[in-house]
Amino acid sequence: MPREIYRARWVLPVEGEPIAGGRVVVEDGVIVDLLTAGPSYTGERDFGDAILMPGFVNAHTHLEYTALRGFLEDVPFFPWVRALTMSKALVDVDGWLVSTRLGAMESIAGGVTTIGDNADAGLTARIAAETGLRAVVFQEVFGIDDREPVGPILDGLKAKIEAARQFESGRVSLGVSPHALYTVRPALFEALAADPLLGSLPWSIHIAESPAESELTEQGTGPFAEMFERRGITWQAPMLTPTAYASSMAALKSNSLAIHCVHQTLEDIEFVRQAGTSIVHCPKSNGKLGAGCAPLAEWLASGTPHPGPLLGKEREMGINVALGTDSAVSNNTLDMFEEMRFAVLGQRARREAVAGVTARDAVTMATLNGARALGLGAVTGSLTVGKRADMVAVDVGRRHSTPSSDPYAALVYSSRADDVVFTMVDGEVLFDDGRFSSIDEASTLAGARELRRDLEARKG
Repeated sequence: MPREIYRARWVLPVEGEPIAGGRVVVEDGVIVDLLTAGPSYTGERDFGDAILMPGFVNAHTHLEYTALRGFLEDVPFFPWVRALTMSKALVDVDGWLVSTRLGAMESIAGGVTTIGDNADAGLTARIAAETGLRAVVFQEVFGIDDREPVGPILDGLKAKIEAARQFESGRVSLGVSPHALYTVRPALFEALAADPLLGSLPWSIHIAESPAESELTEQGTGPFAEMFERRGITWQAPMLTPTAYASSMAALKSNSLAIHCVHQTLEDIEFVRQAGTSIVHCPKSNGKLGAGCAPLAEWLASGTPHPGPLLGKEREMGINVALGTDSAVSNNTLDMFEEMRFAVLGQRARREAVAGVTARDAVTMATLNGARALGLGAVTGSLTVGKRADMVAVDVGRRHSTPSSDPYAALVYSSRADDVVFTMVDGEVLFDDGRFSSIDEASTLAGARELRRDLEARKG
């Protein structure tokens, strides 16, 4: 590839201070230089009143569910989970492909260049490869009922992983998702950890998402326990918080993602910190399902003797916190700008204080911290010389974001997904001025609408 130069009002490296009038130089898919303001270069592309920044890393989503957007509304967490399980049975492979492609399209147009995706049907790796997204795809596994032998469950999981291997590349890699503490029993956790292949892959686990989950593990009561009893499933409550229970089964590892973690004590937070596990915060999904408001400020402050906003090396002692949208069926959008905004404003409302989480924190969580959580910190997440050119341009000259003087504040408090005008992964342009390089937008939207009509008919 020839050397390309991109310029904007601000270049936001994330690892480093904003560069006013800066430029990013890309060659062979790699960032080779960051330049300060100066005269224009022949052939450079100037985005004008915009921010050039690393692409967003959506560290937890379920792209397969995108076409279920709006299908299950205004329902509390437990009945929502049950309804989602039943709704999934209505979708065939072709439907999941359409739905996943719709999610990839929305992600790319919204400036997401990397996803950490939990896949049940097992099709996300294929769609990521087709569309150009960088992805770590965690194949989900379920098995709470001890009447179902562990062996066949592992065999089925390995078969799905093997089928996805053909799509592995420099951009796409695989992991495992033991779905949740209320869907995976201890014997299955142990078997996953002991298996040479499955135990060595990165894991992604939903933990401490709802009060119902806490009631199950701490007391053995509540809606999950009642469901187990109706289904004849044997359940022995560990009498531990969900996080402590996960820790007791060695499910918290340095290459694990702990998703949600809404309901945690200070001791739980320390379990996560000591394990070196990353937390993925999904504030919009948690709020919409009435699951609660997670202790984000406490996560960021963990490992230090001083509460409140932390800077520099002190912050490095805390937990690595990334951001995720969760699925469009629990969030309705895959907009990382909204996720950043909810993360900051939700904490300020919860703590009744501005101190604790800043706009810069939110952008870092949505980019560099997400890359680190997925084991890609040396590859992406910041505009750094030597990293891959995963970069987006965000127009901040529009009615709702003009005037602006701080790029971090403009991104978090004013901007939205449709302000993204350019998305690049590995130096390859995936989205530019409203057009996709590898997705047929019209047919994808038509397919999603047809799928919804079919679902409504079958549901009714």
